[in-house]
Amino acid sequence: MTQLTAAIDLGTNTALLLVARRTSAGGLEVVEELCRTPRLGSGLARRTTLDPEACARAQAVLQEYRARLAALGVDLSRVRAVGTACLRRATDGAAWAQHMRTVTGVPLEVLSEEDEARLSALAVSAEGVGPEAVVIDVGGGSTEVGCEALDLRQSRPMGAVVLTETFLGAEPLQPGGYPALWAHAQAQAAHFPRGIAAGRPVVAVGGTGVNLACLQAKLTRFDPHAVEGAELDAHSVAALARDLASLSLDERRALPIEAERVEVLPAGLACLAATLEQLSASRFRITGRGLRYGVIRDLWKSLPA
Repeated sequence: MTQLTAAIDLGTNTALLLVARRTSAGGLEVVEELCRTPRLGSGLARRTTLDPEACARAQAVLQEYRARLAALGVDLSRVRAVGTACLRRATDGAAWAQHMRTVTGVPLEVLSEEDEARLSALAVSAEGVGPEAVVIDVGGGSTEVGCEALDLRQSRPMGAVVLTETFLGAEPLQPGGYPALWAHAQAQAAHFPRGIAAGRPVVAVGGTGVNLACLQAKLTRFDPHAVEGAELDAHSVAALARDLASLSLDERRALPIEAERVEVLPAGLACLAATLEQLSASRFRITGRGLRYGVIRDLWKSLPA
């Protein structure tokens, strides 16, 4: 039987584990997926270094994942763990990643902006989407856009956690609330190539899109499997982001939203809406099979079959 391979995606908000095996046809068979929300990037809107409490939460998750990999018999030579925007942004991000390699045994590396966009696009292309597809990945600390046909791999420092802390927190760093957040997201998205999604398929990967699809489907509870692959109207996202921002946290909790994303979803949707607008997308598809799927397929290239 083919040996198991694993990918860990440690982001600004979540930490995701994917354990899979490669099928004889080159496909990906999921063995196990886990999601935790240590919110490693918490506080980075206010400071330049990682928050010690957030570091402790993230370390506990990495130790949990390391134990799970050992229980499944996954050799560390077949594991790739990546950190994203929060570790790029923090001045001590690289040093903390090195410390985690020592104390947890997890081979954590810090991805460049370009590599993050490339691997997100690889995840989607491996699922049968052609090279013309424009891939959008909204994270907690950054938003990536990639397109293989255009040789495009671009990232902007706008994400759900950082924008929430900056504009919508209990003590926001900048005044103006949601209108100011939306204007900031539009200004950041303006750095992406204008209009490239016109006539091309568009795919949004990650939790922001999945939660959006659950809301638009009017599910009774958050169910990512029920909306996988759903196609949505790009023009409706901005209004939903604004409306969601006007609700209290308790009102949002009554909606089919992932519990750990209730606070930051309006900002994540604003990042997505502004990007869709800049790219001139009219419709887009969502998938929860994001960066970690690209990471694991990229790892396969260096491993025996």
